[in-house]
Amino acid sequence: MKALLLHPEDSPRSGPWTERSWDLAVDLGKSSASVARAWENQLRCSVLRLESFRHSVEDPRIAGQLLRQWRGRVLDGHGVDWWELTSLLIHAEVEAVLALRRMMPDLAPVTEFYATRMKWPVNALGVLLGRSVSAFCRPTLDTKSGRIGRYRRLVCTLSPAQLVQVFFDKYDADFRWRARWTPQRPSVAQPCVLVPTAYTNVSRSAAAYAKVLPEQPFLFVYTRESGRQFKSLRNIKLVPLASYASVARSKSESTELRQKWVALRRELESVPEFAVLSRLGVLDRFPTWLSDGLAVRDAWLEVLRREPVQAVLCGDDSNWYTRLPVLLGRGRGLPTIGFHHGALDGRFLLKDLSSDIYLAKTRMELDYLTRVCKLPDERIEIGAPHIVESLPQSEHDVHSRDCVVFFSEPYEALGGRPEEVYQELLPRLATLAANAGRRLVIKLHPFESVRAREVLIRRILPEEQQSRIEVVGGPLSPQLMQSAWFGITLESTTVIDCALYGVPCFLAAWMPSSLYGYVQQYAESGVGHLLLSQEELLSIPNLLAKQAEKPKNGLWQPISAERLRMLLTGGQRQEVSERSAEPRRDHV
Repeated sequence: MKALLLHPEDSPRSGPWTERSWDLAVDLGKSSASVARAWENQLRCSVLRLESFRHSVEDPRIAGQLLRQWRGRVLDGHGVDWWELTSLLIHAEVEAVLALRRMMPDLAPVTEFYATRMKWPVNALGVLLGRSVSAFCRPTLDTKSGRIGRYRRLVCTLSPAQLVQVFFDKYDADFRWRARWTPQRPSVAQPCVLVPTAYTNVSRSAAAYAKVLPEQPFLFVYTRESGRQFKSLRNIKLVPLASYASVARSKSESTELRQKWVALRRELESVPEFAVLSRLGVLDRFPTWLSDGLAVRDAWLEVLRREPVQAVLCGDDSNWYTRLPVLLGRGRGLPTIGFHHGALDGRFLLKDLSSDIYLAKTRMELDYLTRVCKLPDERIEIGAPHIVESLPQSEHDVHSRDCVVFFSEPYEALGGRPEEVYQELLPRLATLAANAGRRLVIKLHPFESVRAREVLIRRILPEEQQSRIEVVGGPLSPQLMQSAWFGITLESTTVIDCALYGVPCFLAAWMPSSLYGYVQQYAESGVGHLLLSQEELLSIPNLLAKQAEKPKNGLWQPISAERLRMLLTGGQRQEVSERSAEPRRDHV
């Protein structure tokens, strides 16, 4: 029995493997059951999906338990636990091994394994099988032609600014080069709130909190250029972290921590999941992360030394670059407040809460954090940022809403195939929009490339449908939302924006999504409507006609200026201890 192992970057629709016959195809990426059925017709064999062996919510929770067991083993002199800080970078691999192990019994009858390419997670399955896997010959990153092909694709799909950022992320993660040419900036004169940021959405959300206290100075220190790409305010000062970085490195501290890591790795290898990662070299990345991390830590220490920081406000503590100042600030006794720039943060299944207080934007988010992620009630309260753009004061007539909005996502970043997602959704959405006399707008996530998605659309849709489609990048605009007849997505946090603007939003629940249970939480909270099959897409107009619009009042609960001021001046510490024994109180 011969099996074809499909790597997430490959498709059964094209490649040398299409010229062979197979008894079984194993998709190691993400695909829906309907996509698998189409593949079965093409390959004339059964398709086994790794996605069907993943357990939503349960797998991240198990991975989090595995990662937490080894904390406290690689501590530096500032109390930073480097295993805790960087282990989130391998959680996806741990979750993949959990699913691969569940798949093993179904592969027992297979006698020959072939792979479209020999990369993770194909090689992980080979280790678990204890069998040799033959790979089709094709250019890889290890060959000159493979590297040239990858660079060509990057140049064709990314903007010059994105290419520069990719270069710095890869080759200057410790700011060694940027520290040389980035001048130091004058320190802030008044006590300020430190906002570490790496992305546009984090900066935009943090700016909405800064708008609540126009008299309070905020210092936005960005680790990536995208962190400065937002509409700033008069009370915000923007400074690159590179201006605080140094080219000097402490070799003695790095050596000591590496020794602790070596000892920890020997123990990790006794755990089956980590043993697979170690054998495949996944754990080999840790010394580099440690070296880069110490340089980033020292830059944040310089921020805290030079600037009159009174509190730390963080919108993404899953990113260890921006989690570091929260840990360092809290260690110094500074008030630390966390929030998430999206609707929900499922990575709390994997990590602990790093800040003193966490601000949920909605009751839906509060319920998710306490019920699903099991965060302590006393350290979470409702307090959303103020919405920067004003919501429409009156509802637009449904006939004036002239577009269907598909909220796209960077599917390939999590093992998905954009071409399959678009193939399942776009033809029907384009037909639906045309029949209703409306246009189809594809709103991209900041991590997606307009150029790359336009190429994909031309490959999928006939020319007559392409002319009625618009691809939109950049921030989500009020104008787009006010013109939307309805929205559709897999699990994008834009479901909240749709609810705020009174735009019905449908969730393609039959498509594979993350393991964090977002879709279920949206549906249970009434901010998204589930579609359970591809066939239901064309019935959306009938569903809209029967559907009563849910009121948006009370969904978004902004924090008061008085409450935010109290949190940023440390008034929450005594409250936390008092509230731990009391019923929940929501501060709005």
